[in-house]
Amino acid sequence: MMKEYFRRYHRRCCHGCCDWHRHRESESGTAPVVASYLRVVAAKFVLEVMGAAGAVWGSSDALSLREAPRAEEAARLAAMLTGGIFFVRYWWRAKHRWQHQRDYSPTKTNHRRTRRLAFFQIHASKLVLEVLGGMGAIWGCSEALMLRHSNNEIQWRMAATAVGSMFLVRWTFQMAAYCLYLEAFWSDPSSIHMAILRCYEVLIVKLILEVAGAVGAVWGCSEILTLRNSETNKIWRPIAVVVGAIFLVRWSHQLMNFVGSERKIASRQLLQVDEARSDEVEDLSIADLHLKETTDTLLDENTSM
Repeated sequence: MMKEYFRRYHRRCCHGCCDWHRHRESESGTAPVVASYLRVVAAKFVLEVMGAAGAVWGSSDALSLREAPRAEEAARLAAMLTGGIFFVRYWWRAKHRWQHQRDYSPTKTNHRRTRRLAFFQIHASKLVLEVLGGMGAIWGCSEALMLRHSNNEIQWRMAATAVGSMFLVRWTFQMAAYCLYLEAFWSDPSSIHMAILRCYEVLIVKLILEVAGAVGAVWGCSEILTLRNSETNKIWRPIAVVVGAIFLVRWSHQLMNFVGSERKIASRQLLQVDEARSDEVEDLSIADLHLKETTDTLLDENTSM
């Protein structure tokens, strides 16, 4: 029986882990595909592998969970284990992107409430990368930029906890949306609250998770692997700042794309309003014509009588 379980596990989880055969070929050539692929996987390695380890490490420090020596070693072990798990996840997603030129497709709408394993994997990842990651991003980035020191540590601890709480509320709403609850709230992308939500995601969420998170990921991982200490801080601080500057440029490019997409949504909405008005005018004209014809008929009948 154990042999059968192992065979099933290997077939589902390990079979084909080193198969990088391309299933789709790009029409634009190999070089642009490779360059785009490397940009994506490099960013995901920093944000999802190093970020996962740094999230556990930084959030444990922000919550004062690793003040004792034994607690610090336990937090280091937990951070390294989390980074290893997310590296396996990153490997499979990177392989799938190379083979199919896209990420994994989202779960089908009518299967969302029945696939419990997919639900756990998606939202456990979001809990680590976004909730703990938001807290760790503020905590690590503030130290890397020399904004946090012993005199204002309490204030930065409160700020990191507040950001983590904000992302925890966001995480619960994401689970509700995934399970198709409050569907009417998310169904109209042209509504005001959805526009505000999109602005919040780009201007605040991405800035914290992807810019400050990149700085905190490099800063935290270097300490987890015992590469950074009081003597090597001067080496790792510029590295973390440079990585943050690269991700800041990336975020600026995403922001420009977001502004362009919002303009398209606004113009499409105006076009729909104009079409609706033209349809209303046409309906009124038809109604007026029908009323005029009815009136003329009645007048003719009265005249004949």
